[in-house]
Amino acid sequence: LLSADEFSVVNSNRFHDGGMNGAITDVGVLAEGPGACNDNQFQGMFIEPPSTNIAHVYVSGSKTNVQLIYVRLEGTEMLALQRPLIIVEDNSYGNVMNGMLGHTNVQADFNKNPGITFATNKMVGLQPAANNMFWNAAFHGLDVSGQSVPGWVVSGSNFHLDLSLTEELLYPDHNIINITKDDETVFKLRPEHPPRSHIHSFCTFGIYAKSTTPNSISAAMKYRSGSTIASSGHSGSGNWEFVGMSSEFAQSTGPLAYFSITGSVELSAPTFTYGQGPATPGSEFMSSSGARMSGLLSMNLIDVSAPKTEDGGHWVLPREGNVFDISPIPPTDEPCT
Repeated sequence: LLSADEFSVVNSNRFHDGGMNGAITDVGVLAEGPGACNDNQFQGMFIEPPSTNIAHVYVSGSKTNVQLIYVRLEGTEMLALQRPLIIVEDNSYGNVMNGMLGHTNVQADFNKNPGITFATNKMVGLQPAANNMFWNAAFHGLDVSGQSVPGWVVSGSNFHLDLSLTEELLYPDHNIINITKDDETVFKLRPEHPPRSHIHSFCTFGIYAKSTTPNSISAAMKYRSGSTIASSGHSGSGNWEFVGMSSEFAQSTGPLAYFSITGSVELSAPTFTYGQGPATPGSEFMSSSGARMSGLLSMNLIDVSAPKTEDGGHWVLPREGNVFDISPIPPTDEPCT
């Protein structure tokens, strides 16, 4: 029994090389909140009562998780009773469970618990899709005069957007944008119309940032309670650091993820995935369900500047698009060639 009330803590206990069998009636391992009850480990053990009234392992609470490391679970009578051996309630995440599992299954939200990977033919765990949900994560098509980036919404004052002149890109064909701030007022960079997923209640996102100003940028989102939470900020080291977070969100509103910027910073390769797991910057996969690209095959409509006489009068078509709005100079009714 690992039970923490609202004012107590039951954390980081270790149990190993033992077992549970025989006259267990309700539950073998019970871990529950509402207090902090996490990082409790069971290693190299077996939990094998023929049946339990609740489950062999029951986990509940937003501050509760357990680690079953190389644990064997069996319940010879649980299949006839149609009960899972392990129940992880939806308010618990970050559980790590592996080993051998026999007779029935685990009942859990695997998108919030990708570390559940038992060897069994009764169920299978899940790894959240690594597809980057941010459109134009490569920051193509930056309009310096309009201070805008396709696929992104910028809000704030006293800032300037530009492309970094460095040739040392972090990822192939991923631009680096330079944001210059004249004061410490908040400037927000957020995705425009991010896709929703109603099966998920957990997300992971972040961005590579380079700055000499401490806390110049942090990741922020709406937590499941409706409050806004934020990641740790950039250290101001002058080096590239990945600034991001992974947390639950309210399904009614979505995560509403954005980047809060208060100082000058260079940015590249933002990423957003649903589910709990490590971030995957630089990955923008196409899917058989459809895809929207900001690169060469995007079918973007691009405005093309008029050619300069000193350049020979030749039109230069940017590679970010393949549909171009071209106006002849001077204006004429003749077709543009």
